[in-house]
Amino acid sequence: FDPELFRTVESKIRVKLADHEKSEINGFMKNTLRAAMVFLLAGFFLQTAAGRGQSAAETRVTLSSFAEPVKVPLNRTATWTVRITWEDALGLIEIAKCEDPVLTNFDIIGSSASNRRVADASGQTAVKEISYTLAPRTLGMAYIESAAVSYRDRATGETHHLMTQRIGVEVTEAVPEPGTFRMPWLVLLLVLVLAGGFFSFRISRKKFRDRKTAESAAVKPVPEEVFLAELKSAIDPAAPGRTETLTDLMKLYRRYLAEKYDIPALETTTSELVQKLGESGIDPGLAEKSESLFARADILKFSGREATQSELDEAYTTVETVLETHLRAARDASGRSNGKAEKE
Repeated sequence: FDPELFRTVESKIRVKLADHEKSEINGFMKNTLRAAMVFLLAGFFLQTAAGRGQSAAETRVTLSSFAEPVKVPLNRTATWTVRITWEDALGLIEIAKCEDPVLTNFDIIGSSASNRRVADASGQTAVKEISYTLAPRTLGMAYIESAAVSYRDRATGETHHLMTQRIGVEVTEAVPEPGTFRMPWLVLLLVLVLAGGFFSFRISRKKFRDRKTAESAAVKPVPEEVFLAELKSAIDPAAPGRTETLTDLMKLYRRYLAEKYDIPALETTTSELVQKLGESGIDPGLAEKSESLFARADILKFSGREATQSELDEAYTTVETVLETHLRAARDASGRSNGKAEKE
C-alpha cells in the first residue's frame, strides 16, 4: 500500500466534490462521485493486499557477475557484466543503484545497460544487465573487487543490498595487431640455422686454407730448389780462375746427387759414382750426362791445363738444366698431391 499515492487520489476526489457542491449539482452526481471514491479505495486495498501477498511469497532477486575472457592480452579488452533477474508481474521491485566496480590493473573505457522482460509459464521475469569494458594496464593479474547492488521493494518500502563476487583476470603478452606481420618462430629458427651453417662453413674453410698455408710454409724446400739457388749465387762462369770455378761446380753437383739419390757421391771416383747412379734407378739420360760431365772434369784436373770458357759454360749449363728439370718435376708432383688432398 502506497499511502502517498492514496492521499493524492483522495485529495483530488474531495476537490471535485467541493467544486460540485459550490455549483449546486444534484444529489445524483454527488452520490456517483462518492461511489467512485469507494471503488477506488477498494481497488487500492486489493492492490496492496496482492502486493503484500507477492512480498509474502518472497520475490526472488538474483545477482550474478562474470568477466570475459579470464585471460586477456595486454592490447585487448575484457568485459565485466552484472546481471540482475527477478519475478515481478506487478512491478513492485525497483533497482535503486549499482555501484561502479573498484578495479586493480584495469581501466573502465566504456559501459552499457539494458532492461528486458521475459514471459514464461510462471509469469514475467525482469532482467537488467550492466556491462563494463575494461582495458588492462600491465602484465600480471587484474582484479574486479566486490560491488554493491541495491533494490527497493515497493510493497514493503524496504531497500535491500546484494554484493558481487571478487573476480581475477590474468593479463598476458600482447598479440599481433591485424594487418601486422611477425615471422613465425619456426622460420626464424630456420634462418638462424642457415646463417650459423654458412658462417661455420666460412670459418672452417678459412682455417683449412690457413693450415695448408702454414703446412706449405713449413715444408722443407726440395733439393733442386736449394742447389739451384746456391748455383746462381756461388758459381759465376765469368769469374777469373775457370778451373777452380769448374771444381766448385762439380762439388756442388756431387752434393746434389748425394742428397737426391742418397749415395756417397763426395767420396767416390767418377766410375764408382756412375755405378751408384745406375743402381739408384736414375734416368739413363741423366746418368749419361753426369758421366760425360765428370769425365771431362777429370781430364782437365789430371792434365793440369786451364779450362776454357766454353768448357766451363757447357758444364754450368748442364748442371743448371738438370736442376731446373728436376725442380719442375718436383713442383708438378707436389701440386697434384695438394689438389688430391683438397678434394678429399
